[in-house]
Amino acid sequence: MPNVSSDDRIETLDVLRGIAIVGTLASNIWIFTINVGSAATPLLPDWIGEVSQWLPNGKFLGLLTIMFGIGLEIQRQSALRGGRTWPGTYPVRAGLLFLDGLINYVFVVQFDVLRAYAVTGLLVAFLLLTSDRVQWWLISVFFALHLTVLVLTSSLTVPPRGEALSLPELSRAARVPTEDGGYWSLVNSNIRNIGNAFTIYSEFSTILLMGIPLFLLGGKLYRAGIFRTEGVQLRRWLIVIGLVVALPVDFVLGTYDGGTLSSYSRYGTAPLVALGILAAVAQFYQHRAPGRFAHALGRVGTMALSCYLLQNVLGVVLERTIFQSNVVRTVDPVLGTYAVFAAISGILLAFAALWLRWRRRGPIEYLWVASFKLLVRERRADS
Repeated sequence: MPNVSSDDRIETLDVLRGIAIVGTLASNIWIFTINVGSAATPLLPDWIGEVSQWLPNGKFLGLLTIMFGIGLEIQRQSALRGGRTWPGTYPVRAGLLFLDGLINYVFVVQFDVLRAYAVTGLLVAFLLLTSDRVQWWLISVFFALHLTVLVLTSSLTVPPRGEALSLPELSRAARVPTEDGGYWSLVNSNIRNIGNAFTIYSEFSTILLMGIPLFLLGGKLYRAGIFRTEGVQLRRWLIVIGLVVALPVDFVLGTYDGGTLSSYSRYGTAPLVALGILAAVAQFYQHRAPGRFAHALGRVGTMALSCYLLQNVLGVVLERTIFQSNVVRTVDPVLGTYAVFAAISGILLAFAALWLRWRRRGPIEYLWVASFKLLVRERRADS
């Protein structure tokens, strides 16, 4: 088996980020297409739609969370190699990410993860200063706390048996204004009720509690050699845990009784499945170089922030324009959603490919880096 070079390992990270971005779209697409096929007689059996919603739900959110943790560890190692203190200027990065998430929440979608990642990253940046033993203890404690809060909050919000809401219905109830309201009505509502975005029942709090142990675990996996040749045994164990053990349990939780237990799937077992996906992709590219499609996903991963925001903007624009038409309401909901997912994914792949022909980073990444350098320069000038 050939040894994997450093460049290949970095490219594998980009491929995984690309998979995570497109995978989150596969989950969120059902929210954007709530009106697609709303007046149609379905052509496909109900179970196809249920499985299609279950399959990406939470897995790629978990993968994206783990990848953020790996990225944080890479930044820490880079700082130490460069003789810089840690966490150093990372709080500035976290602040910019939080601002990105806040703008995304107010003006685009309420199911934003960037705010939670920013706060999680800020906390974990300091927790990485502790010993390995303390970090394992923190992982255990926060996983236990996350599961406890998940059980308590889910038990208060689970609908009566036989009256479960689907993912799109739950999301629509949480983010769409009254029928006589428009886009700016929703923006105004988001601003006035901004506190609701940070309650114990919000996804922000759930991802924060879930993210702390997953960020720490991602860093540990990177240090343990998850992308190196000698990490083969670690990858095999994670594949067994994630894809052999956790995936069937996740299927039961995600599809039982119309999805009444789907929150346990999304935030409980799905992150374990994500570990299996991470290990499987890493193992796959130990044997071969990334191909054409992997390179395309890698380009999406290179400009992950730009593509994440773009897919949300495209989804909202389509939801509020084309998807309101009577023609769209009469197509099969599952087939229509598949078509929209394929179209937006194609736009992301094409946009990333075209942009990176001329630039090294995505447009939002350039803006982000420029803002970071400006803030750090002013901070140093003040000091």
